[in-house]
Amino acid sequence: MSILLNQSFIPTELGAINPNTTVLDWLRGNQLVGTKEGCASGDCGACTAVVGELVTINEENLIQYKSINTCIALAYTLIGKHLITVEGLSEADGLHPVQKAMITENGSQCGFCTPGFVMSLFALYHNEKSVDLTKINDALSGNLCRCTGYKPIISAAFMVFKEKEQGQLDFYERNQSKFVEALNSLGNSKSINLSYTHGKKTLLFDAPSNVNDLSQLLSDHPSANILAAGTDLNLEITQSMNEFSHIVSVNRVSELKQIIENDSEIEIGAAVSYEEAKSVLIKYWSDLDSFLQRFASLPIKNWATIGGNIANASPIGDMAPVLIALESKLKLRKGASTRIIALEDFFISYKKTVLEPSEFIESIVIPRPANEDQLITHKISKRYEDDISAVCMAINVKRKDSLPFSVKIGMGGMSGIPQRAVELEKVFIDKWDKEELLAAAYEALSQEFTPFSDVRATSEFRLNVSAGLVKKSSLILQGYPVEDLAHYSEHKTK
Repeated sequence: MSILLNQSFIPTELGAINPNTTVLDWLRGNQLVGTKEGCASGDCGACTAVVGELVTINEENLIQYKSINTCIALAYTLIGKHLITVEGLSEADGLHPVQKAMITENGSQCGFCTPGFVMSLFALYHNEKSVDLTKINDALSGNLCRCTGYKPIISAAFMVFKEKEQGQLDFYERNQSKFVEALNSLGNSKSINLSYTHGKKTLLFDAPSNVNDLSQLLSDHPSANILAAGTDLNLEITQSMNEFSHIVSVNRVSELKQIIENDSEIEIGAAVSYEEAKSVLIKYWSDLDSFLQRFASLPIKNWATIGGNIANASPIGDMAPVLIALESKLKLRKGASTRIIALEDFFISYKKTVLEPSEFIESIVIPRPANEDQLITHKISKRYEDDISAVCMAINVKRKDSLPFSVKIGMGGMSGIPQRAVELEKVFIDKWDKEELLAAAYEALSQEFTPFSDVRATSEFRLNVSAGLVKKSSLILQGYPVEDLAHYSEHKTK
């Protein structure tokens, strides 16, 4: 099973490896040690590399590059793709423009984090024609530096785009047609079936290419571990040192990677990444733009899937409360049969769902909003961005003649599951513009939820801050100028 690696047009064999091997471990095991291991959990960005995938835009085959955390991506999930590491940037006649800019602007000190920053800037270089501070911050959102500070790195980003305006192309731009041809030859649409013998154990990896094969495979192997991106599941490998005996990857299933819009709803395939879904989501719910900025770093959003976040059933998964508030439904499949359920009914208890053996999420179906509908989202966390929520709240308000007549509220971090706040909805619709809303909201929350206390927040804090968010939402609805701190200030390049 092969990938394209760096500047070579000749496929590179991954070899006979354990299916639990991460991309980072494979790289370092093959002496590509520029990619560093820092946290092994997708938080620090020292392991950042870039993946290129074929896409069709206006009937033209192109390669789309995106930054990912190699510490939590499995090597076999890159089969048929183009992997670029820091070793693949320079050419015989010198360094890549991104590397030159980092040197000129003194963007490195100890150097441990530098390869990750360089690769994030490399992805930005290929995805944008011009930049501002917002785009740079987004591109670097998954990279942490402990000694240099970010100002010289940001300066390097501005510098490289000033030079790009002169029209010089790097190796990958000059040779894109050759890489397209090479990727086409890898046959990325084919299903994958691999086995690896380790002592007395045989470990399996399957990656079907269509939903019928996926359904049959899971029917034959109901105990297999379903893997979308694995940004959470793979922590079992990197943090808990566990090993999965049978991994079924869904990231090649074409039907699960589609977004379909019609007059009444949007259907998002379970294997669609957050970054791929972003444009359609903010087209209908503009408030989600700032919310998704805080949800995770760009390398995580490039790789993580909406279906995976839901199936994970974490009580602090940020997207589930939003989708609950939007009255979303799940299309579940088992064998040849499908069923539709409301997302709010999907979660049973902590990490437990209604999924039956061999059943999987095929898509998420979201009703399109009416003209006067408004979605308000809140995320409370210790760190402003790229952090787990202490409380997540989404309020979907339906209005007629500018007055609320219906509301749906989804909550995260308030119980063992993402949950709809039914009693709070009644209070909100009755008292949304009244002074007693804050006290009534606290009372309703206290009756409906028994929040836990942990390192992120106490139970009482969660109740109080949630009541405060309800009051803040009412002020937004009444037209008060409530500042949305989630928006980056825009600084355009000169």
